[in-house]
Amino acid sequence: MPASHPYPSADRLADLAVAAFTREVFLTPKPGLPDCRTAQTPSNTVFSSLVDAGVGLHGSFRAAAEAGAGADLDRLAAACADAQQQVPYVASLNGLDVAARSLCLLSAAWAQGAESADEACRLALDLDARVEPTGDFRDGYRAVSAEDKEHHLATALSILPELRAARERGVPEEIAQLDALLTIIASIDDIRVAQDKGPLAVRLIRQDAAAVLAAGGSGTEEGSRLLSELDEEMLRYGICPAAGGALHTVLLFLDSVVERPLAAAA
Repeated sequence: MPASHPYPSADRLADLAVAAFTREVFLTPKPGLPDCRTAQTPSNTVFSSLVDAGVGLHGSFRAAAEAGAGADLDRLAAACADAQQQVPYVASLNGLDVAARSLCLLSAAWAQGAESADEACRLALDLDARVEPTGDFRDGYRAVSAEDKEHHLATALSILPELRAARERGVPEEIAQLDALLTIIASIDDIRVAQDKGPLAVRLIRQDAAAVLAAGGSGTEEGSRLLSELDEEMLRYGICPAAGGALHTVLLFLDSVVERPLAAAA
């Protein structure tokens, strides 16, 4: 990477990717997705597995960034495959295998010289088309069209200024991130939910997430009540918005690289 490059080194990009992955795991309460409450369940190792997976992905993310800087597609493909293999099955059930691949592609895009979040997403989409996925993705990643992937990244890009505007208004960080996740859930047709529960479930969670936002967001009394109902609803029917969770991880990464670096994960 040239010394004049304005964006982080491969190590720093890997730090930021791990931090985004880990923050997604820790964010609580996430409807239908594992969070800190999972760790409080007796004999439950899911939460620690997810945290360990994030830290273990650092090498894959660094290799992806180095491959991007060197325009080495074979090395990038190997980094993406290694990242997917590092994600335990329980994490793949929640879309974190897709999140790991997405963070590899975006790390490579930044290392190639992307000068904005928009350009990084365009480059990542191009790399995604050129680097064939390996193995099985739990949420049918291969079945997602290029147009849908483009729509998902465009959704994340549109939410990015909303997340930052919420911070500027003094909204607490966890509330701002939860509202961003709810906006994602309300904005996309989640392929995991569609596959597992059908289109009616997709429509239901989109409407209910939008209702939380319409009530003023998760930080208001009414919004918090509606969020609790949505959380209970997803738990009762076993609905997991895995694609939304993966896209939220991407959003946190884009946010950290562009203007507001996240503290590197320990």
